[in-house]
Amino acid sequence: MLKRLFFSLSIVFFCSLLCASVHGGDGSVRDQPQLYTNQDIERYKTPSEVAKTAAKSAPREDREEDREDKKQRIREDHEKEYWCKKASACKEKIEKADEAVKEIEKELSEEKSKSLRTSKKNKPLQKRLDKARKQVTAAEKDLDDLEHEAHRKGIPPGWLRCQI
Repeated sequence: MLKRLFFSLSIVFFCSLLCASVHGGDGSVRDQPQLYTNQDIERYKTPSEVAKTAAKSAPREDREEDREDKKQRIREDHEKEYWCKKASACKEKIEKADEAVKEIEKELSEEKSKSLRTSKKNKPLQKRLDKARKQVTAAEKDLDDLEHEAHRKGIPPGWLRCQI
C-alpha cells in the first residue's frame, strides 16, 4: 500500500513538473520553444571559427579596400620601375662617357710617346678629350638632378639603385 501511495505521489509530482514546463511560472502556456538569434550564436563561437567566417564573408567595403590596395601596389611597382630605368639610363650614359674619356686619353698618351714634340694630331685629340669630359660632367649632373627630383618627391634611394 505504501508503495502504491509513493508511486501515485511520484506520478502526481512528475505531472506537476511537466505542466510547469509547458506553462510558464505565471501560468501562461508556452507555445514556442526558446529561440536563439545569430547574435547569441556569435557569442559562443570559438575564435578560430570567427576568423574563418570573417575571411569568407568579408564585407563589400573590405573587398573594395583590397582592390584599392592592389591598385596602389601596381602603381607603386610601375613607379619603382620608372625610377630604376631612369637612373640606370643615367648611369649607363656616365659609363659610356667615362669609357670614351679613357679611350681618348690612351690615344693621346700613345701619340705623346711617339713624338716628344706636340704634334698637330694632339690638338684634335685634346679637343675630343675635353668634349668627352664635358659629356661625363653633363651625365653626372643629369644623375644628380634625377636624385634630387626623386628626393623631393619622397622616392626611396633604393629605387634609384634598382633595389626593389
